[in-house]
Parts: sequence; structure tokens; C-alpha cells
Amino acid sequence: MLRFSPRFLRRVPVMSASEALQDVHDGASIALGGFGFCGVAFDLLAELNRKQTKNLSLTSITMAGPEFGTGPLARDKQIKKITATFIGNNKVLSDRLMRGEFEAEFCPIGSMIDRLQAAGSGMTAFYTPTGFATPIETGRVPRRWAQDGSGAIAEYSEPRETRFINGRWCVFEQALPHDFAFVRAWKADRRGNLVFRATARNSNPSIARSAKVCIVEAEHIVEPGELDPNHIHLPGVYVHRLVQPAAPKRVAEYIMTREAGASSDSAAEDRANSTRDRIARRAALEVEKNMIINLGIGIPTLVSNYVPEEMDAVCQGENGLLGTGPHPLPGEVDTDITNASKQTITIAPNGSSVFDMSESFTMIRGGHLDLTILGALQVSSTGDIASWFVPGKLLTGMGGAMDLVNGCERVVVTMEHTEKSGASRVKQECTIPLTGKAKVQTLITNLAVFQFHTSPYGIRHMELTELAEGVTLEEVKAKTEAKFTISPTLKTMPLAPVIHH
Repeated sequence: MLRFSPRFLRRVPVMSASEALQDVHDGASIALGGFGFCGVAFDLLAELNRKQTKNLSLTSITMAGPEFGTGPLARDKQIKKITATFIGNNKVLSDRLMRGEFEAEFCPIGSMIDRLQAAGSGMTAFYTPTGFATPIETGRVPRRWAQDGSGAIAEYSEPRETRFINGRWCVFEQALPHDFAFVRAWKADRRGNLVFRATARNSNPSIARSAKVCIVEAEHIVEPGELDPNHIHLPGVYVHRLVQPAAPKRVAEYIMTREAGASSDSAAEDRANSTRDRIARRAALEVEKNMIINLGIGIPTLVSNYVPEEMDAVCQGENGLLGTGPHPLPGEVDTDITNASKQTITIAPNGSSVFDMSESFTMIRGGHLDLTILGALQVSSTGDIASWFVPGKLLTGMGGAMDLVNGCERVVVTMEHTEKSGASRVKQECTIPLTGKAKVQTLITNLAVFQFHTSPYGIRHMELTELAEGVTLEEVKAKTEAKFTISPTLKTMPLAPVIHH
């Protein structure tokens, strides 16, 4: 019988970045932690670039970093394939992607997180409703572009197997294992136990679990016993090597601040009467007391400005925060605290929590949120939503919207009614790739509000219920391609009041 002895607890070696990456070989698959610039192992990526290791298959939620991060790897032609949910404003990488220099597999965030978790737990595959009735299912997600720089799509994804399970159609997803993982932690002990800080935890635990060898860039490394076991975020069993940078890089992709003191009443009124803010003010009326809500990118981010404190609504961030606060004051910026738009924010002081993205997407995909408010490019007469790709333009990814429209109890869409050209964005049928089919309950535009209803026979239709102030029924009819009915109680669109701080 073995008797307990401290020597049975291994010590994880601490080494330089060069030593830690010595066996990272050409053709390796590497999972990269982080969301935007938050929680990214920048020193390990810089060393990978210095080594000039080639034919790499890289997985990351967001392929951030034109000047540091993944940008230099793309610049130096080190990449064979990326698997990502969003590449954002990394022009160095996106330019080369559009020239066909490497392959891309785009995946919804929740599906990617679960694929990473599956790899870490020994599962080979699973089924999920996310992506059904979209190009993910049909095999029409662009995978490689023509090398002549024309922007023509040279290769698409493969169609997915589908199955009807517990009353829902689902698509087949495979686990996503890796040779190596690059993880950023705040603190580590010599057993490999990790503590992350604020939203820098994001994808890092799932990334670590997915790999045969996990290399951790830690800001602080302490001796065993110095970290409280109750506060460990990732046990050392997943960690194989530790690196402590001399000067850890702490940057944010978008540093957003607010002005100290109250804005003038006239300035607040001017902002509140812009087209986008008026849409947001109407959307704020969809928020009920004590709701847990998720706000998408674009117009939805403005909604929180018009939700009164007494509603006590809690806003969830996909990157791992329940209780998002306002942007920080200039002297209070913390690059470890960002939102799903990768902007610096604060954490609300009244009972918030931080967690990793597997927890975040369990909330979303498991139906635990009351409401999501999303932006869109098009909405159809039956409540289909298209929000992630316009063929012929740069594909940056689909983010978490596919997960949100499948998991949230209510889906509200906010968008401008027409394109700049005057073409309607409220379509009889969407003409661009779908995010979800028959998922929208309420559509709010600068002209009107529509509600979507389902008959006992499963047939959906849209009903005009509100007109914006100064907008006529004839104008809405002229600018709406979709067929709709008119509510017998059609009224003027109400707006949430302006909140003066």
C-alpha cells in the first residue's frame, strides 16, 4: 500500500519560452487561449514566430493581434490552417486568408468551446442544435479563398450529419484535440495549479484541457501551498510547462473609457435621439425586472444605457462575466476586464461573477438566459435571422450569435430598416447565409416594431405592431419587402426615457 508523501505530487518545470517551445514542430496543432487581447500568451506566440515553425494549425476563439499575436505568424507564412469563431480586425491575417494562403474553419463559439471540452474529457463527438438550418449544416461555410486575390471562394466546408433528438434537429460536431496549448494565467504554483484574473480566464481552461502538452505563460509563479486550494481555477494535472515573462504584455484590443462626472443634459438628449439610440431605447423596454440578458455587438450594446437601475437586470458577457458594468474612467482601465466586444469595461459591484467560457456557454446553450438582443443584416417574414456574412465581402466569423438564437428564451433583433442604398433589410426570405431559422420573436427598426407569431400548424408570420414617431404605414409598406399583417391596436413606438447620470 502506498503511503502519502509530498514527493508523489509532481513539480511542473519552469523554463524560458525558448526551452518550453523546443519540441513544437512543423505541422503541429496548437490551441491558443484568450479572447481579443485579453488572456493571450503573447510571449509564447512571439517565440513561436521567432522559431519560424511552419505549417501550423492554430485554434483560437478570436485570432487577435496584427502586430503581435497571430498576425506575425500569418505575415511570415507559418500558418497552414486556422480554426476560429471570429478574426475581427486582424488585417494582417485576414488579407492573407483572402489570398488563399491558408485554410480556415469557422465555428460558433459555443460549439468550439464544447469541441475543446470534448477533447479534454475523452469524448470524440456530440450533437448540438447550434448551426442547424445554416451553412454549417449544409456545408456552405467558406473554407479557402482563391490564391489570385479575387476574393472568390475556392473551397467550402463539408455538410454535417443531422439527427432529430428530443424534439430538436441537431448537427454533428467532432472533438478538437491539439498537440500543444498556449495558456495565459495570472498565478501558477510549481504543481501547475492556475489562477486566472477576471475575464482573462475566458477560453484558457478549455484550451488547456484540449492538448497533450499545455504550456502556461504565468505572470506570477509561487511555491506549492501558497495558493488557496479553494481558489484554483485549473488543476495542475492539465499543465506541463511554466514560463514567467520578464515583462508580461498587458494590452486591450479596444480601450474604451467614460468621462468623469455627468454629461450635460443636452448632450445626453442629442445622443439619445440618434437613429441607433432610438432603436436601443425601444429595445430597452423589452427588458423586464430581474432578467438575465445578453446584448450583442452594435446597436444592442447601447441598450444598457436606457435600462433603469430599478429593473435590476444582469447583463451576461459571452467571454465570462455575469454583471457587466460601464466603461472605466481613464485612470481605471484594467486590460483583464473586457466585454464580448473586446472593449474595456468594469465589473458591476452588486453581486457579479466571473467564470470561463465553458460556463458562459452552458448558460447560453442550456437556455438559462431570459433574453438576448442582437443586431442583424437581414430578417425574414418568418423570423429567420442573417447576421454574420455577406457573400463577396470579408468573412470575419460568426461569433456566438448562432448559440444565442438557439439557446435564449427570447430573441429580439435591432437593426436599421434599410441598407444605405435604400434596399429593404426586412425580407420575404433572407438572401444571405442564415444565423438561425424562425428564431426571432421581436424585430425593432428605426421605422417600426414587428412581432412574430406561430400558428397551431407551425406556420410563422410577422405582424406590424408599432410605428416610429413621424413614420406612416405607407412608408413602412414601401420599405418592407416582407409580407406582414397589421395589428388592430397599431400604436406609436414608445421609447425608454433618457437616464441622466
